[in-house]
Amino acid sequence: MGRFVLSTLETSRNPFSRSRKHPKEKMRRRHFTILMKNDFYRFPGFPSWGKHAWLVLCLSTCLIVPTRACAEDIAILKSAEIAAYSEAIEAFKQALPSSFNVALEFDLQGDMAKGQGLARRIRASNAHVVLAVGLKAALAAVLEILDIPVIVCLVLDPEKYGLPTSNMVGLSLQIPFEQQLKALQTLVPKLSKIGVLFDPQKTQGQRDQLEQHARTLGLTLVSQEVHSEQEVSDALKSLKNRIEALYLLPDSTVLTENTLDFLISSTLEANIPLIGFSAGLVQSGAVTGVYSNYGDLGRHAATLVPI
Repeated sequence: MGRFVLSTLETSRNPFSRSRKHPKEKMRRRHFTILMKNDFYRFPGFPSWGKHAWLVLCLSTCLIVPTRACAEDIAILKSAEIAAYSEAIEAFKQALPSSFNVALEFDLQGDMAKGQGLARRIRASNAHVVLAVGLKAALAAVLEILDIPVIVCLVLDPEKYGLPTSNMVGLSLQIPFEQQLKALQTLVPKLSKIGVLFDPQKTQGQRDQLEQHARTLGLTLVSQEVHSEQEVSDALKSLKNRIEALYLLPDSTVLTENTLDFLISSTLEANIPLIGFSAGLVQSGAVTGVYSNYGDLGRHAATLVPI
């Protein structure tokens, strides 16, 4: 059974208390493991694959690893050199059946044009299966790899980008809001009002889903639109006296290099817990976060290799 991680910063005071005292203090991070399941997308023509996947609350030149050619070679295409991608790939390799061999490994370095060229090389190879890690790798595979099974991993909101296609299966990085909110209720049973800042051009759909699940669980979502990072400060000021926690969506208007420190310091000063969606946000100062365990995602991706 899979799991996701609920990570919190532990302090000498209760971060969910409404006390206005906020002395300087040392913080420790605690991790809670919670069981969940998430849908994956099945390749047509591979009926032996299950209906659900269980996952965790989960050089300037291309790297080529030459090995023997065989009918069961696997090619790996990753979007960029990011720690989360590398963790998932290493776990994937370790979990592969012994009959499979990683013959090619490429890094797009964030360059879609380069990615298409690398995908064409994979298509011309003896690869039996492709692992595409990250959005750009997945999109490069969509454009160039049409007749080889592709396993997609570490893509947030795949449906938004037309994924999966007919030869794809994948593990969604998006943890269902219901699971996230239930995890938070387990941690803070008396939490009732959650605030969210969002750009309607980017995360309206996620905001609406969050509100729907919050209402089902007896929570009130208090929303404030922002249309530029310059609006974040005033938007938070209008929210903070009406909420008990601030929930962060992966919204590039709300979360920038210029706004992150402000959000963390302002919520800490107001004693409002900041709820993140990644380990990095918790490390930066969010009080808690629900996020995927990338190693487990890689291991589960290995179970999707058609045998």
